[in-house]
Amino acid sequence: MTVTKLSLLDTGYFGGLTNAYLNKDQRLTPFYNHYFELENYEKAIEARKNFATNRSALFKVLDEQHASYYSTFPDLENVVASLKDKHTFTITTGHQLCLAAGPLYFIYKIASAINLSRKLKLKYPQYNFVPVYWMASEDHDFEEINHIHLFNKKITWNAATSGATGRISNSGIETFLNDIKEILGDKINSTNLIDIIHDAYQKHSNLAEATKHLVLHLFAEHKLLVLDADNKLLKNEFKEIIKEDILGQVSNKAVLESINQIVSTGLVKEEKIQVKPRDINFFYLKDKLRKRITLEDQIYKVLDTEITFTEAQLLQEIDAFPERFSPNVIMRPVYQECILPNLVYIGGAGELSYWFELKKVFDCHQVFYPMLALRNSFLWIDNKQSEKLTQLGISPAEIFDSIEILTAKTLKNMGVEELLFNDEQAMTHQLFEQIKTKIVAIDATLAATAEGEKMKVLKSIEMLAQKAAKAQKNKHDISINQLKKIKDNLFPEGGLQERYENILWLNLKFGNNIIEEIIALAEVDKKEFTIIVS
Repeated sequence: MTVTKLSLLDTGYFGGLTNAYLNKDQRLTPFYNHYFELENYEKAIEARKNFATNRSALFKVLDEQHASYYSTFPDLENVVASLKDKHTFTITTGHQLCLAAGPLYFIYKIASAINLSRKLKLKYPQYNFVPVYWMASEDHDFEEINHIHLFNKKITWNAATSGATGRISNSGIETFLNDIKEILGDKINSTNLIDIIHDAYQKHSNLAEATKHLVLHLFAEHKLLVLDADNKLLKNEFKEIIKEDILGQVSNKAVLESINQIVSTGLVKEEKIQVKPRDINFFYLKDKLRKRITLEDQIYKVLDTEITFTEAQLLQEIDAFPERFSPNVIMRPVYQECILPNLVYIGGAGELSYWFELKKVFDCHQVFYPMLALRNSFLWIDNKQSEKLTQLGISPAEIFDSIEILTAKTLKNMGVEELLFNDEQAMTHQLFEQIKTKIVAIDATLAATAEGEKMKVLKSIEMLAQKAAKAQKNKHDISINQLKKIKDNLFPEGGLQERYENILWLNLKFGNNIIEEIIALAEVDKKEFTIIVS
């Protein structure tokens, strides 16, 4: 295995606020507290101590959610118990309940949290750091998570669903699982990962429990905890903030103010802002229902239903059933930090971009605003692809360049120089200027004609250069097509590999020990894109 590290900025795949953050642009500093460098974590730890967390409630919920796994992963019980200690902090990442672990960046997020927890323990041995995967079990966008890509085929679970995805029944998922096995074919015997996936969905009744099973079997030996926050006891810790947002609409005002300030920095245009707040940033969650709450004529309504509340009734509902109030993208981070003794949130570029909008929301609700770390990214190149790239004179790091640049480099490496007729064009220009001087001396009105004839000749030269270049390229079509095939394979549909491929593909292609290798290389503090040739 050969590892190449490339600065995230040099990949060309990060821009806007992410670039500003990586570059420590001073214009962005008002929108976060501590930059994600190891030397800054002590400041965050000290700041975090000033915010209370109901550790007893958190322990109770996590203990209930992990108890059935203690016999399989004995260390988990001690990890859960450690959260009762005020010297224990969490390192959190979150994501939707992607089927079969979805695209690879789902895995990379969790690996980043585990690696960082280990590093912090080495640097600050007096504290404990627990990696946590926050399941976005209350999200209701099933179409975003109901499929995976595997060996260039899209496998989809076409199910009629509604409400929170975590509550969706696994009944009928057998077709999806069988489609995976069919695509894997004889490769299936080389990995037990498919068995873990199969058991996750067959042994549990809903997607939340299945996802927890899958993630724990992939990562529990690395002391990861999985939290399903769709829970009454945890929501009870959040209910006063629920009231503040719905009745006072303070979150909406805070985010709008932040958006205006961010746009005024010139770092991002308003149309590129990641998320926009609503007057009320909560859904009503019950059974198979998750619908927005709105306020009309002093009556609180649940969209597309007959459910309504007066203010007094709404307050009673929140007190009696806080679990029925589900935060949207604006309030979910606040809920997370309200119930966890969290130090760092690890997310992708898009996530961090909207977290920058939220600092004022945290401040107005008096909730700790965590450090923000950009998750790790990887590109996997197999030996066959690597050998061909070497033959073409392309290094692993250069594969991020556009296909046009790569093609030009390849042709140059093959001894094919770009045909330029700069000297000939200069000579033509000089010759026609001499001709024009003589003609104008006879008849000044012929100057435009001379200029027009010059342009015709120059265009002819340019056309001949293009045809010559095309003829050169045609001689090397095989190599260029091989290059394009590799580029398309490594960047499916023009995007990063991590947003398309699945852990099954990676496991079968690069070996059964792949999770450990990813964790070992997932160093968020390095701010690097890792390229692996194996």
